[in-house]
Amino acid sequence: MPTLTKARQTFLYVAPFPALAFFKIWASLGKEPGVLLIAASAMLVYCVCILLLARQWDKPTYFDWAIFGYFLVITLSLALWRQAAGTILTEYAVTGIYVTLFAVAFVPPMLGLDPFTYHYAKKYTPQAVWGNPIFVRINRIMTFIWSGIFATCIVLSIYPSVVTRALIPIAIIVGFGVPLNLRFPDLYLKRLGLPGLAEMRKMSLAAAGDISPIGEGRAVPQLAAAIPQSVRPDLAPGLSTGAAKPSYQTQSEKQETAMKVLAINSSPRVDGVSKTGMVLEALVKGMLDAGAEVETIRLREKTVKNCIGCFTCWTKTPGVCVQKDDMTNELFSKWLEADIAVYATPLYHYTVNAAMKAFIERTLPMSEPFLHRRDGKTYHPRRQEPPKAVILSVAGFPEPAVFTQLSSYVNFLFGKGLIAEIYRPAAEVMNRPEFSVGANDILEATTQAGRELAQSLKVSDATMERIMRPIGGDFDTFAKMANVFWKTCIREGVTPKEFHKKNLRVRPDSLETFMMIMPMGFNAEYAAKTKATIQFRFSGEVEGACHFRIDDGKVGAAVGESEKPDLVIESPFDTWMDIITGKADGQEMFMQQKYRTAGDLSLLMRMKDLFGRGKKSG
Repeated sequence: MPTLTKARQTFLYVAPFPALAFFKIWASLGKEPGVLLIAASAMLVYCVCILLLARQWDKPTYFDWAIFGYFLVITLSLALWRQAAGTILTEYAVTGIYVTLFAVAFVPPMLGLDPFTYHYAKKYTPQAVWGNPIFVRINRIMTFIWSGIFATCIVLSIYPSVVTRALIPIAIIVGFGVPLNLRFPDLYLKRLGLPGLAEMRKMSLAAAGDISPIGEGRAVPQLAAAIPQSVRPDLAPGLSTGAAKPSYQTQSEKQETAMKVLAINSSPRVDGVSKTGMVLEALVKGMLDAGAEVETIRLREKTVKNCIGCFTCWTKTPGVCVQKDDMTNELFSKWLEADIAVYATPLYHYTVNAAMKAFIERTLPMSEPFLHRRDGKTYHPRRQEPPKAVILSVAGFPEPAVFTQLSSYVNFLFGKGLIAEIYRPAAEVMNRPEFSVGANDILEATTQAGRELAQSLKVSDATMERIMRPIGGDFDTFAKMANVFWKTCIREGVTPKEFHKKNLRVRPDSLETFMMIMPMGFNAEYAAKTKATIQFRFSGEVEGACHFRIDDGKVGAAVGESEKPDLVIESPFDTWMDIITGKADGQEMFMQQKYRTAGDLSLLMRMKDLFGRGKKSG
């Protein structure tokens, strides 16, 4: 078969319509039936020539056959009933043409045949999508819209006026029908979150033109990602997305094709407050250092509706969710294109939080509905291999065992595709100044984990040990500090976020917690040349004595009396707690004799500077 050049293609598109236009004008001039018979016979011969050329160059369309049939019927009618047929044609030739066009558009889909636009659409789309139900549906919709256009033209043509028979129909066809053909497919695809026709053609050309192994790894999955696998029969098994997905295990491969990472943060907290975001940021930094391409998605900024279990993505629109939100329009395609997906979630109720669960459930279109079994377990086959999974989570509890249920869930969910689990217990204290040294080491280790993942798809045991290193002391100390913090929040009627925003201070509730908290505000740099002992004697609801020894930029706390204190402070416990939390002014309380002192009063004047680290100035 000769090559269908652009000139031949254009000719075949427009060739049938001059015959209709000529005969419509000829019939409207009131010619004798005999003259109409000659004209109809000539147009019939013309249509036969068009059919032969179309058969030789490509394939006759519905329009080719329908217009041939139109002139065959007219020719036979004029030959058998010349006068009656001539009268009808003179009056309603235009109506007959629109009836023919309506039949071409409406009848084939009703008989289960391809829509008439299907033939033309194939010329502009890659072969990989021809069998796609979405592609067929677009053409069916366009075909029925054209049926409505032609039906409208039929009604208008019955009224004997050049406006209703020519001007208005032409305006509808040119002003609405032609733009419909040009814009509707891309609009429909965009609404489903799929690439447009032009982008699909580019991906198809890339897949066909780049035959190197690395090229196959890039181009073929890109086209495949846009088209559900169940409707891509032309792709050979060796070019399935699972086989073509590159392995980034060598430096040379990484240099040619950068690893793509999608980091999904499901924390509702903003940056600076979110510990999930803090740890994820460190991991992403390491991946970027190793040359990976990383995009971070904050689910709090996106709309991801819950899966409604309608199974539309398995039947009516295979591989495409029926819901129109950010998951369908943006996130799902990015997830499919990624080599690694990092699922970063706070541990609210022992597994992933609600936002992450919604995201994971909305990846259902990746699967097909069929039931398969392997090793005694039932599963759904996949349209495409998902990205490798990294789970990252933080928790307030200090023991690693708090992540047991989450670990069980993600191992069941991702199986061999899970390449790393990064868990950080006791994360709530990581942004506190008093824990900065340990927190910085944990974040540096997490950055190293990111480098290792981008380079070898795994995290070393040594790096994981650093990430999981205890912070905040033993459990009893950690629990007492945590509890007094929460008591302060309850007392003040604030959330943790509001607590930090207002720069509040934790209020000790016992002599023990006072001895823990007071040194946390110690300003070692200011106290570098200070050597002194400060004795406290408390009365009221909490009674007892303790002292702090300052020496060489360090401070130590001890219960009981010091032998030689430099400064003695005797105060009701609540009064001094009001002072250190900023509820009362120390100098004013002193002037009102709310507490008493003895010894070096210059130390008392310097208390704000010695133990004021972290307080707002001014």
